[in-house]
Amino acid sequence: MRRIAVAFLAVPIALLLAVGSVAADTSPNGTNFSSSSSSCSTSGSRQVCTDTNLFVFSNEDGSAAPPCLEIFKYSISSNGRFTVISDDFGCAAASDTVAIGADLSVEISATQIPLDSCNRRICTSSRTVTVSASDSPTGPISTTVTRSTTKSGNCTTKMTTTDQFADLAGTLTVDGTVVDETGFVDVFTSTSTTHCK
Repeated sequence: MRRIAVAFLAVPIALLLAVGSVAADTSPNGTNFSSSSSSCSTSGSRQVCTDTNLFVFSNEDGSAAPPCLEIFKYSISSNGRFTVISDDFGCAAASDTVAIGADLSVEISATQIPLDSCNRRICTSSRTVTVSASDSPTGPISTTVTRSTTKSGNCTTKMTTTDQFADLAGTLTVDGTVVDETGFVDVFTSTSTTHCK
């Protein structure tokens, strides 16, 4: 599964203009989490499927964004024709329901997510669902450390990024219905030091 990790770093202009200074900056932690479940059933000559996707991505400043949910329903006919039945999407109002454990387990406590139903033309308010999830790593945690050096005028910035990644499996609950899900979590931190001569 493709990993998604983005680290953002801002170096104040004052640091770049300073003479003989050393400054250290630790960027906020960033977390990317995504998990999904898919189920299909036969209806007449068609196969009707529902893909449920739950995810949390960090804001640009590294803070956690609220959990978002997509419920995508479609059908596949006997001759292979693909038809979208509905596509509902929405995000919770707050991010304090998401907890990442030291072992990279993910817990999302019960939170309400308002959904919009969208077609090719417009999106309209659909319903509000209560969502929770519990996921644990299915294997060892992968840790990657990268280092980079950037020079600008008389200043040199050294950055170290630590990235921890794990595949996950667990359960997703939507309005009391529990389904199995699989996904991943990616946690990263960036630390930089700027030295100006």
